[in-house]
Amino acid sequence: MEKNMYERFYYDKEKLPRPVLSGHKDWIDLYYKAWETAFKNVEYIDKPGWKNLLTCMPGVGITWQWDSCIMTFITNYSNGTLTAFNNLDNLYRLRRESDGFMSMAYTIETEEPTYGERINPPLMAWSEWEHYLVTGDDSRFEEVLPALEGIYSFIENKRRRPSCDLYWFEDSGSSGMDNSPRSGYFSEMLNGSDVCHIDLACQQALSAKYMAKIFAHLGNEEKKAFYEAENKRICGLINDLHWSEKASWYFDVFQRHERGQKVKFINSKTAATFWTLLCGAATHGRREAVKNHMFNVDEFYTKVPFASLSKDDPNYDPTGGYWLGGVWPPTNYAAIKGLCETGYRELARDATVKVLEAMCAVDADPAFGGIWECYAPEDHRPSTTEDGGYVRDAFVGWGGLAPITLLIENIIGLEFDASENTVTFNLHGRDACGLENMIFNGNNVSIVCREYQPFRGKTVIDVEAEKPFKLVINTKYLWDKVIVDVPAGKSTFTV
Repeated sequence: MEKNMYERFYYDKEKLPRPVLSGHKDWIDLYYKAWETAFKNVEYIDKPGWKNLLTCMPGVGITWQWDSCIMTFITNYSNGTLTAFNNLDNLYRLRRESDGFMSMAYTIETEEPTYGERINPPLMAWSEWEHYLVTGDDSRFEEVLPALEGIYSFIENKRRRPSCDLYWFEDSGSSGMDNSPRSGYFSEMLNGSDVCHIDLACQQALSAKYMAKIFAHLGNEEKKAFYEAENKRICGLINDLHWSEKASWYFDVFQRHERGQKVKFINSKTAATFWTLLCGAATHGRREAVKNHMFNVDEFYTKVPFASLSKDDPNYDPTGGYWLGGVWPPTNYAAIKGLCETGYRELARDATVKVLEAMCAVDADPAFGGIWECYAPEDHRPSTTEDGGYVRDAFVGWGGLAPITLLIENIIGLEFDASENTVTFNLHGRDACGLENMIFNGNNVSIVCREYQPFRGKTVIDVEAEKPFKLVINTKYLWDKVIVDVPAGKSTFTV
């Protein structure tokens, strides 16, 4: 990992993947604007041991944990011209080896935790696995596993309530959802105000899910089985204690320190519950119930989806008010990926379209322009903060999730799986679409649906590749997926 310490990153449009989307020039323009903004937000640190990092807020002298994890989902598509894994490497170096603690943020100058013993959503295992699926690079796994297992163990040992075995953040700010009406913020005692946070339970289950995949890839069957069992155990706890049958929703709960005492639901529906779809907790009828709440226009499915706080909450702010309704890229990404994993791919794409339309409208508005930290739920404008100002602009960082990552994965519809050397193309509409000049698994590939007609043998897909790979094509008009072995060179397929 040391080889990247001193490199500089330069924006070169020609080196990036090229999206093809007939009739959506504004989406493509926003895609490139997101990349250009990201390259401007690289912070070059002249300090021994530090790697240059991608940041949402250059110059503040702090690096954040969950921001860093989320940004990796963007730079996976940079064709190696930009990386957020430098951020993670900095965090791995600064972690406390004695108990695995990794702070939510570190001050660069002092290398000390910025906000004391606070953690952040532990998303590193997810980030590392997704990087491998796109790039085929598994060289990081052995080196980063001690850090991944360390933070997992810290949370198990230090952030579970002995009275109910559920998980807690120090306060709502530690969850990343700063002023969401979930628990004290800031909590001076750093005890989570006796709240058990649904998202941390889900994120711990998510970590177990992806560490099981990493250990399986490395051939460690014992660790694979352990983390699969951990995922199952935590999902069971989530369903036993966070689920309200009456409301058909997963809530944060309140629990004092006596084992056997009934947990009490905290009656605010927030975006924290979206994680239940992604980690595997929401199954069968419960996943449908969560989906129904998310797509209810009187709750989360606002003009710009998804509101971070349900509209029927008395704290809801239609202008955003930060986490009192603001539409946030990281929770939206978790929501959309969770919807895809639980069978709601079309709905996920519909939501992504609405988000991109809103972002393009804000970018085109001379009063605003650019890409913002989060967006208002009921108007095409940036979100307000709690005190009524606007959030930060040029926020790429995670502001690039929709215009880059979701554009590729959910609008164009491409999924990459280096473990099987397979690209899946989920065709959604009749316009020409695809991606050119994409480095996947060490292979430069271009995949473009040149003509889409919903009849067998009428859809035409052009493919170019340096090396063979497998292409899986899903359409709306064929019951079964089509699987083709793509050779090196140029090919055309009709399905």
